[in-house]
Amino acid sequence: MTSKQIRSNPLKAVVAFNIRSFLLLFIGFILALYTSWMVSASLGYGYSWWYGFYDSEQHIAHYAPQNRYRQGFETTTVAEHKQLFQQIVNSVHNDGEGLIDIHYSYGDQQIPLLHKAEVVHLQDVANLINKLHLMSLFLAIIFILLYVRHIVCLRRFGNLTRGRGQILIVAALAAIITIVFLIFGAKTIFYQMHVLIFPPDHQWFFYYQDSLMSTMMKAPDLFAGIALQILLPGCVFFALALLLHRYLFRALPAARMPLG
Repeated sequence: MTSKQIRSNPLKAVVAFNIRSFLLLFIGFILALYTSWMVSASLGYGYSWWYGFYDSEQHIAHYAPQNRYRQGFETTTVAEHKQLFQQIVNSVHNDGEGLIDIHYSYGDQQIPLLHKAEVVHLQDVANLINKLHLMSLFLAIIFILLYVRHIVCLRRFGNLTRGRGQILIVAALAAIITIVFLIFGAKTIFYQMHVLIFPPDHQWFFYYQDSLMSTMMKAPDLFAGIALQILLPGCVFFALALLLHRYLFRALPAARMPLG
């Protein structure tokens, strides 16, 4: 908006400024989570630590002998479990390449870890990851454009949102997310997201007796831990970004045309 428009319609200016602030905070939080996700992925999603936390060794020892498609997985070692998980991570972050080549040793045999339905599902995951990369790139571009406009407005007109208002925006975002999880539950949301995201004719739910992948990951427990592992650092990255913005705002010249 121009200076003349700001003076003639201050309420509209404030509303537009607050909408832009909300969008910047919302998109910024998503990008902070994306950054945290990439850091977590580069560290193997912390599987080595979660493996012990969820007592996965005992879980595998109990369910692997019951598997209806594969045999002998209970004879594999903890080190092999961690290596196999990392191979899955590497594949789904690389267009699904190498999924059919993941094997474990049983006696003198090399047995494929994944059966056909598991490979199809993990390929779907790889496709989803590629889409999330593109979406994050698009959001980053939108964020930059909005932020540049936001900085221009800050320099020209000052902060049109009170500090209390900014806190309320952040609190509203946190409240919306929290309420959704409290109402529906993390597991229900997790399953519903699978229903909405993945092709309806592709299997995504696997019983432990039918899937070494699910057994090894102790799904969905592992994903709850990984989600927390992504969320907490994501909140830290978001807070650091807010502090950086505050520093940049303080470094801006004083507003030349306050409202009123």
